[in-house]
Amino acid sequence: MAATLRVVTWNIRSAIGPGPFPDRWWSRIDADRLRAIGAFVSTLDADLVALQEVTLASRGGDVVDNAGDLARQLSMNVRYGAVRTFAVRDDERVTGAGCFGNALLSRRPMADVRTIALPMAAPDALVEPPGADHPAAGIRYADAPDTIREPRCLLMAGVDGLVTGTAHLSHIGGGERLLQAEAIAAAFGDATPAVLLGDLNAAIDAPELGAFATWTDGFEGPPDDEARISTDDGYRIDQVLTRGATVAGCEVRRDAGDLSDHYPVLAEVTF
Repeated sequence: MAATLRVVTWNIRSAIGPGPFPDRWWSRIDADRLRAIGAFVSTLDADLVALQEVTLASRGGDVVDNAGDLARQLSMNVRYGAVRTFAVRDDERVTGAGCFGNALLSRRPMADVRTIALPMAAPDALVEPPGADHPAAGIRYADAPDTIREPRCLLMAGVDGLVTGTAHLSHIGGGERLLQAEAIAAAFGDATPAVLLGDLNAAIDAPELGAFATWTDGFEGPPDDEARISTDDGYRIDQVLTRGATVAGCEVRRDAGDLSDHYPVLAEVTF
């Protein structure tokens, strides 16, 4: 008998809100905004929620737990995966530490949970090729700002027999995203039914997403369809991809407003 799960993917930006990424951004994490994010998720009646840019940190003695707080608010099971860590600073003093990654919230039990670090391009690789429309075009990763070299990961879990993964690919560097997409495809192997949810930082027709050529795109329209726009600056980068499953009703929920610089994507997956 077929099962259907309502799934959501959303880059919540750690509940700091939209706008330029601020210095000491961890000081801008807003508990009220996080509760508002949870309240919006509750209106979506989702069985499975994949989140990106999720923080777990000690901030001056206070615990910041984006994923745990949302799970408690929504009465859902939670799993968290991160490979990026950072020092929490107050001016020049270190007052805590944190990690930044992905989370899965589920109404159903989760099994076979694992976090997989995604590859980074070689230090001598170019961030973007010469002539590309980007300030880092022609620059080696070894010479680029540290903010370009952010460790990324894939968080996987089984939910009612559906192999589920959520990922957040590098925001700069198509070559690095290609390595990461290939690593994700390898991690799934031939598992089916499967769903990948996340901020892939690439449009569905980008060359780096060719690793998912045999997967089903959750959206029905062409790659340039405005219905795919999932960020407040007009990018089509939040994706729902399945294999051995069907997708219905995939839509960007822009009525989430300014809770993040991304909007949630909602779909129904039948397997």
